[in-house]
Amino acid sequence: MTVGTFVDAERAVADWVNSLTGTLVGVGQPLTKGAHLHQLRAAAPTCYALLSMLPGGVALSPENPDHRARISASIYGPTKEAATAAALAYCDALLTLDGTPQPMGANAVCLVVDPDSISGPYWAPDQAGPRLVVDADFYLRAA
Repeated sequence: MTVGTFVDAERAVADWVNSLTGTLVGVGQPLTKGAHLHQLRAAAPTCYALLSMLPGGVALSPENPDHRARISASIYGPTKEAATAAALAYCDALLTLDGTPQPMGANAVCLVVDPDSISGPYWAPDQAGPRLVVDADFYLRAA
């Protein structure tokens, strides 16, 4: 969904992550269950990402009003080691968004992820199991 220059950033990033079936998502890949906007139940034997948007807004300039969205990915896994491997693979995928416009779902294009904005992965266990968190700034434009 687009509204003016803004896009549904969480959905766009989830669509992009879930499209990476050859390297990141799927059976035999580090982030087996992909990216979601709601916490999964009974996902303990596999890794997945729970995405949420942190405060952000219009960036760059009034003449080029792209949406800067700070997306937090909570990477859950059955063990700390598995969650760490998935979080590192996610970070590697973020580094591929280096300025070549990349479609993210049907309604958004990612212009770049600022590599200096990537924080994590850092260890943040919770009641749902082992978890690492990675945050990054996505510069998005409506498709």
